Amino acid sequence: PSKAMCAQTNCAHMAFEGGAGHPIAAALPPWVCLPLAAVPSCAPVLELLFAEAQSSHCGRQLMLNRLFEVLLIWVLRELMGQGRVASGMLAGLAHSKLRTALVALHESPQREWPLEELAAAAGMSRTVFANSFRDVVGCTPGVYLQRWRIGLAQKGLLEGRALKHIAADVGYGGEAALSRAFRSHTGQSPRAWRKQAALRV
Repeated sequence: PSKAMCAQTNCAHMAFEGGAGHPIAAALPPWVCLPLAAVPSCAPVLELLFAEAQSSHCGRQLMLNRLFEVLLIWVLRELMGQGRVASGMLAGLAHSKLRTALVALHESPQREWPLEELAAAAGMSRTVFANSFRDVVGCTPGVYLQRWRIGLAQKGLLEGRALKHIAADVGYGGEAALSRAFRSHTGQSPRAWRKQAALRV
């Protein structure tokens, strides 16, 4: 008789700040089936994840959260490497030239970013960069930057930070400017969004 095969199953739920509008959530395909044999380098993390899931140690949930985040990064890298993300932020990060501009936007969202400067960072002409960014990422650099800033603002709101400090950190001149951009993007004021988000926790 053939030897029975055993399978370990763990389920996890990940919530993105901003919901389906979060750049990573929006860039993911509807479903992903990735054989673990295709990413052998993540085997140590999986072993730790399964062991922790079956344990009752102090700090178990915190460990599971961090290990799952590491595993998700590995999966995202694999998807980008295989070209399985056709558009959105992940497709942009997988692009050999656009990724430089995207990383610059992510690292300094408070800056004003002229199109010429982003194009230079990507090693492309202004026109080629603008067209490539729109075709690959799915929006203009300006729209992408605004979405990224609003996502960071949502994170700051959930952390309980003051609106004026969030505005300065994400590149808006003050609370009023951030509130206008926030309402335009989410349909709610920052305070209303924070109150509603608190009810979901």
